[in-house]
Amino acid sequence: MVGSGIAGLAAAWELTSRSSDASVTVFDPGPPGGKIRTTQFEGRAVDEGPDAFLTRVPEAVQLCAELGITGELVGPAAGSSMVWWGGRLRPLPDGLVLGVPGRLSAIARSGILSPFGALRAGLDLLLPRTEIPDDLSVYDLVAARFGKEVATRLVDPLVGGIHAGRTDELSASATVPQLVSAARRSRSLLLALRTMGSAGPTGPVFLTPRLGLGRMVEVLVSKLKERGATFADRAVGPLAPTAGGGISVDGGERYDGVVLAAPAPAAAGLVDAVSPSAATGLREIDHASVVVVTMSFPAGSVPVPEGVNGFLVPRTAGRLMTACSFASAKWPHWGTAGRTLVRLSAGRSGDERAIGLGDDTLVERLSEELGIALSQRLPAPDSARVTRWAGSFPQYSVGHSRRVASIDAALASDQPGIALAGAAYRGAGIPACIGSGRRAAGILLAMTSPGRDRGLGVG
Repeated sequence: MVGSGIAGLAAAWELTSRSSDASVTVFDPGPPGGKIRTTQFEGRAVDEGPDAFLTRVPEAVQLCAELGITGELVGPAAGSSMVWWGGRLRPLPDGLVLGVPGRLSAIARSGILSPFGALRAGLDLLLPRTEIPDDLSVYDLVAARFGKEVATRLVDPLVGGIHAGRTDELSASATVPQLVSAARRSRSLLLALRTMGSAGPTGPVFLTPRLGLGRMVEVLVSKLKERGATFADRAVGPLAPTAGGGISVDGGERYDGVVLAAPAPAAAGLVDAVSPSAATGLREIDHASVVVVTMSFPAGSVPVPEGVNGFLVPRTAGRLMTACSFASAKWPHWGTAGRTLVRLSAGRSGDERAIGLGDDTLVERLSEELGIALSQRLPAPDSARVTRWAGSFPQYSVGHSRRVASIDAALASDQPGIALAGAAYRGAGIPACIGSGRRAAGILLAMTSPGRDRGLGVG
């Protein structure tokens, strides 16, 4: 494996689960976990990247069960969210599916839409069926049914926030396939989403280990080592075919198969020599940069709305901040007596302001915006931690799924035995990355003959 993010680790787990004779090596110069990083902040384990995983797709929940840590999982204490629009925080309406309304009365009362915008949203019930092409942007899909205001004020902060992207550029089929499916099977998208919502699962939407997502990585690495997997803390050079079949890493070690779970730009450099067309496709996947700032304030100095876990900021608001999480309200186990923790995010596709600011300036600007959103002048945070994720959020532009299929086909044709995994391909969330790693492992196992002492590189 090349890369030890959650996708690479999941690939290694799948290989060692399904093949007792597989010899697995994981290459990565950095610590395992990738963007999953849990470190100490004011004496508590606090995540610097994602802080939870989605439960409505099963891969992460299933992996935690296999690792024996299901009993350590907790859901958020505060469950509702808000959006910063029109100069103040407004509750997100009930019944939203990725920002798309399932109840017209709820969005009309929210104040997020103008009276005209609310009326336009209701036209979804009357408009003829929208003909959906092979792919289109998220914005175009939603605006065609509900109008521009729903697309910019509700869907863009949610879907755009998840991907740090622009919904007028993001592929609908790659990022919101459930909406595309609903629009294709029903004349009214609103009525189709009501059906989806009524059949949805119950329980927490998000879960996380009490000691942070890094706990999942810690247990996974420990159990992989027990199974005989080797971790090589170094980078690798370009892959190359070997005379007797298989793939060499750094011109030395030979493997029957390799999972590339490195970011797409790094993966492109690794496959240049074996599949130039795949490398070209990998380089066409753009990435955005995001900064996460964790701040600590004296308790009572930040007026956190009751029961609210955070708020989103639409791109059209022009703010530096893209989202705020009231961290110690959302995850009480993160808090300490007399302290209020918040996590603020900044940066998205086309907006590189945050990544270019120094730490002190960034903390000052974001804490000032937080005070404006809460309509209260805040003191300077007592402590702050700045985490920079440069070029870490892949952008699923229109045509993304076709691009990924072409990359896979090129690798299969030019150099069988290489499989891709990670956030850049078929889903950016933790469950999707776990699924991609397990899928890649299955591809390698299908390519290798039974009974061999198989060397498999994972990363």
